[in-house]
Amino acid sequence: MADCRPVIVIPAYNPDARLKQLVETLLEDANDYQQIVVINDGSDEVTIFTDLENLASVTLLQHETNRGKGAALKTGFKWVKQHAESSIGVVTADADGQHLPHDILAVARAFKKEPAALWLGCRDFKSPGIPFRSWLGNTFARFTFRLGLRINVQDTQTGLRGVPTVLLPELIETSSNRYEFELDMLILAKRNDLQFRCLNITTVYEKGNKSSHFKPLQDSLRIYSKFLKFSGVGIASALIDYGLFALIYGFTGEILAAIAAARLCSGIFNFSMNRQWVFGRGGSLFRDATHYSLLAATLVAINYVLTKGLLLLGVSPFIGKPAAEIIVFLLSYRLQKKLVFRNKTPA
Repeated sequence: MADCRPVIVIPAYNPDARLKQLVETLLEDANDYQQIVVINDGSDEVTIFTDLENLASVTLLQHETNRGKGAALKTGFKWVKQHAESSIGVVTADADGQHLPHDILAVARAFKKEPAALWLGCRDFKSPGIPFRSWLGNTFARFTFRLGLRINVQDTQTGLRGVPTVLLPELIETSSNRYEFELDMLILAKRNDLQFRCLNITTVYEKGNKSSHFKPLQDSLRIYSKFLKFSGVGIASALIDYGLFALIYGFTGEILAAIAAARLCSGIFNFSMNRQWVFGRGGSLFRDATHYSLLAATLVAINYVLTKGLLLLGVSPFIGKPAAEIIVFLLSYRLQKKLVFRNKTPA
């Protein structure tokens, strides 16, 4: 019989006394969760973890070296699969004081009422005092996820989440091990047609956010690497596509022939680069190539209709074609992930 309570999973790297305070406060009200699992992700200081290990209803897991937040969460998820199979899933929380006990419990209670959804404890990025890097990172992520993947959530980077059991096996198998893991979680949830639910939580930031181990440049590049790589391949493909289109259209005056020939050449380049470098191999080469060809033909038709439509409105194909490409690019990223390379877990 399923236990309609989640397990709380807290990854921690070099935490301070706030982690112990958080756990002790949560233990005062244990009705909304089964167990608390804390993962020591290779921290230098172990005294806090020794204290936690002696607390009832707390399980401590250890990494010998620092492996990253995503790796720590996956270790917690594996424990839940093995030791708490009756649970509805996990509630993840950070160890640095950004998630207050009452908010963690509120997410757990909401999760119990709708355990098939992915719950997000969402911060208000319009409130005063939000660090600029946090506001910028979340704004960029919301924009790209909304346009490229049609994932529309208020807070893409929150670490306070209710994660359904059905999602745990795929999350454990992902190759991402650091901060990008939490964005890959959104992609997997979307791919599995899970509903996203947002619960507003208290926005807590210390001055300078000193306790955060997030490295703005390095970790941001890692988080957005797949979309940035896709964008780079898209730009190179667009240059090839537009150059050939302009050449062929200039000689023939035929829009459809120019679009089709240019897309064939740029498509071969795009498919090869995306399969090997961006998404990784999906299924067999024949399957991927077949699905990609069908998708490319559909996108060519959309491109043609848009370019022709703009021409009828008096817009030159040399201008209308790039405008149509922007729309096709956003469709292409989403559909390639969903239809062509869907068997590949997020890199």
